[in-house]
Amino acid sequence: MKFNVPNAPQDSDIIWRYIGLDKLIDLLISGTIKFTQASIAADKNEISWILQSIQGNQKEKIPYYDNAKFFIDSLRSSTYISCWTKKDNESRSLWANYLDSTKQGVAIKSTVGDFVKSIDWNGHSFTKHIVNYRDEFDQEELQINTTIINTKSSAYFEESELRFTVSGLETIPLVDPNEFDKVFNQYKNSEKPKTLDFDVDLEILINEIMISPFCSNWQGRNIKQLIIDYRPDLKERFTYSRINE
Repeated sequence: MKFNVPNAPQDSDIIWRYIGLDKLIDLLISGTIKFTQASIAADKNEISWILQSIQGNQKEKIPYYDNAKFFIDSLRSSTYISCWTKKDNESRSLWANYLDSTKQGVAIKSTVGDFVKSIDWNGHSFTKHIVNYRDEFDQEELQINTTIINTKSSAYFEESELRFTVSGLETIPLVDPNEFDKVFNQYKNSEKPKTLDFDVDLEILINEIMISPFCSNWQGRNIKQLIIDYRPDLKERFTYSRINE
């Protein structure tokens, strides 16, 4: 079987992040991008879909089912992701999906290259991949961490997701190879942070700040004023959704 490994994006690829007021305020005040544990940030169905695909139509659990689940759980709890949408233009369905019931928020438009340049990685290595959407997952692909983290059911194809990924395993200290299993097990069983925060240069990151089409005129004005109060250097980057709701 030829595995369908997730592709790396181009630096020029346009990406979007749809966020509500709470996340917008946090971004402006903290000046950080939060990478969240994949086990929290990603859809919980990602695990069940992979396991069900491997299981197939068998009624009895395959012999390695529990081990596979444990491995996927462990990988996702030690991997941190920042999820964006790779599209050239805004998407009405994503506005509706990612904003809360108030429908107030913005979409931040950037590029892959600007995202990478804007982050102070503080010595961490990172990866960037376009999420692969499909209907089958082979058991041998459990050997490829990148594939596990960046593969979803084709039912989510509309998301056009792109993930920046940082591994929490980098926090394990260098040890004698004979001691690695012991140290790894201690790390695996330890309490892990829910997020990793990275300082971000918003002037590099943000190409446009688009105001939600669901906002009324006064809500849009308030959001614009909020951003100007905190970051006047971004005042020329406002755009308004072209969707007429």
